Amino acid sequence: MTHKQSRVIVAVMVEGISSPSCLPHFLLINFFCSFISNNNDIITGLTTRSLMALFKAFINSPVGPKTTHFWGPVSNLGFFIAGVADMKKPPEMLSGNMTGVLCVYSALFMRFAWMVRPRNHMLLASHALNESVQLYQLSRWAKGKGYLQPKEDKAPSST
Repeated sequence: MTHKQSRVIVAVMVEGISSPSCLPHFLLINFFCSFISNNNDIITGLTTRSLMALFKAFINSPVGPKTTHFWGPVSNLGFFIAGVADMKKPPEMLSGNMTGVLCVYSALFMRFAWMVRPRNHMLLASHALNESVQLYQLSRWAKGKGYLQPKEDKAPSST
């Protein structure tokens, strides 16, 4: 299949999109099509009508920017960004209590994001990112306090 044929197939797929969740997949496909052809023009296969329909479907979707299902995960990324920024701090400056609470919080709300209807994949992703960063920070804190050091077996003293 040539590059032009793949673009036509992608453009035809966009005309029938009714769900904004297809947007990331579509952009990813277009990115790879443009990457293969060494062309920086990512959206050549799209028509203005299909782009507007896609944008309108995203804006009016149940998880679009008019709802808390969108802005909750966006604001939740602040925890992730703060965790990444704290990676440069020495482990002595980390709070084990706060990091542990953030780990439990993110684990609980990952389940919530999976169970709520409509299922909120953005919230799930933001909590999964936060969980991974906080678990790493917790391990740094525990190593700094000596909790993850191997225990030395003391030989019995003969007196």
